[in-house]
Amino acid sequence: MRSVPAIVLLLAAPLQAEWNLSTLTEGQVGNLPGAQPSDLRTIYHQFSLDYALADFRVGVRGETFGTSADSRNYGQLLQRSASYRRSGFEATVGNFYTIVGSGLLLHAFELPGVITEVRGSRRRYQIVRDLDGFQVRYRAKRAEVLLLRGAPINSNLPPGLEGVERRPDVLHAGSLQLKPHPHFDVGVSAIRYPAGRRQETTAAFNARWRFAPLLARLGLTGVYADLQGEYAQRDVAFDRFFSLDRDLGRALYLATTLAFGPWGLSLEYKDYEDFALEHINNPPPLIREHSAYLLNRITHDVLADDEQGYQAELSYVLPSGQTLTANATRATRRSDSGAADDNILREFFVQMDSPLGQSADVQLFADFNHNRILLDDKSRLLGTHWEWFPDGLYTFEFDAQFQDVDRRFGDLALPYTNHYYALAIHRAPGLSAAVQIQRTSDELETGADPSGITWWRGLNIGADIGEGHILNVFAGQRRSGLACTAGICYEVLGFKGVEVRLLNRFF
Repeated sequence: MRSVPAIVLLLAAPLQAEWNLSTLTEGQVGNLPGAQPSDLRTIYHQFSLDYALADFRVGVRGETFGTSADSRNYGQLLQRSASYRRSGFEATVGNFYTIVGSGLLLHAFELPGVITEVRGSRRRYQIVRDLDGFQVRYRAKRAEVLLLRGAPINSNLPPGLEGVERRPDVLHAGSLQLKPHPHFDVGVSAIRYPAGRRQETTAAFNARWRFAPLLARLGLTGVYADLQGEYAQRDVAFDRFFSLDRDLGRALYLATTLAFGPWGLSLEYKDYEDFALEHINNPPPLIREHSAYLLNRITHDVLADDEQGYQAELSYVLPSGQTLTANATRATRRSDSGAADDNILREFFVQMDSPLGQSADVQLFADFNHNRILLDDKSRLLGTHWEWFPDGLYTFEFDAQFQDVDRRFGDLALPYTNHYYALAIHRAPGLSAAVQIQRTSDELETGADPSGITWWRGLNIGADIGEGHILNVFAGQRRSGLACTAGICYEVLGFKGVEVRLLNRFF
């Protein structure tokens, strides 16, 4: 009897192949408020194509941008990758995302759907901070090993700039994570990267201990508690490892979580000194990222070159269904080693979420913020969010926020107020309309009215136009300022005109 070669049997075996194709198109007719031409036409397009077969996956992503202005167009294939996964083994060649520890050493990420525009070049592109190279990871029951080599991207620069290299450097990194006990993890990691004209090595030590099983043995059932921490040091000096001296580039991050019945508590501490590894790391900011619009746009962006502080959050669920949340944050920036620690941010936030019968929810919140890091602003904010769903077809939402800000430049006081209102209607399946109105008396606001009062009005319409296709239309004025997503903050340019966004997922 003739034997059949194994490769023939493998090829004859049914393999399930999977294609994924998605596109994002965003067109605008309009410009920065007051800029000419007022009817500037631009279009941004992105496509992502992935193919998976058994344990293999390959993918590409490209972006194009076109405009009626001169010398801004581009079209590039920005990502291509191939990966293989089998059991605990994973290997990737090309572009990839990763995180080492809590992000103190290395964090490569993307912000899906977040399209930004650089004020200088006026090109739009997606915020992506990936690595281009290779990554190998192996996970076993009690250990995990990671090795990688890659070129980080300067995400502050848009694609298509002639003669500009967005990936000028290459770094190497490795990590070993061990689990000597089912409830205890410990690990070490290191990266080597160019620092000026020399190579620098940065190393970190991390550990995490989950206390729930121990507490259960002591009779405290239903209690969850853990403690984790990471220490990292630039240009490692092993005889001073774990030192917090200010002449060292180092970072310390500690966090603990406790949950018991209706109570929840989280505490975090940070101490960063000379640890802003540009385009490489992303230390935990320990600043609450708010969903409320006016609070989100004043989120403090962590300054890892010199910042120390903590964040504490306490929550409680009442028997009647209400949830109470309180958050306290403090950050300190020390200008000189001998100077007083007077550049301080303090924020206190409280919120109540409550059901109103069976068809409505209400949220009430207040925030008190005094920020003396890089500025001198003291703000007070009150806000509310209402949601009413009378049946399974319609949902109505209403937002109102008021902010009073005391701003000083030395002895000069320039106070102002902000108002934000939004009304939205949703109809299942997949139809929505929202009106947004903002008002400020800030004379220094970008695009501010010389009279001292500036208004922004906008209309958003959204529709699901078939399975996997979503259309959004914006018309009106968009306010410039800061926006933060998943701990990453970026600038949003002002806009006046019409914007159409179409997201397609074909298969």
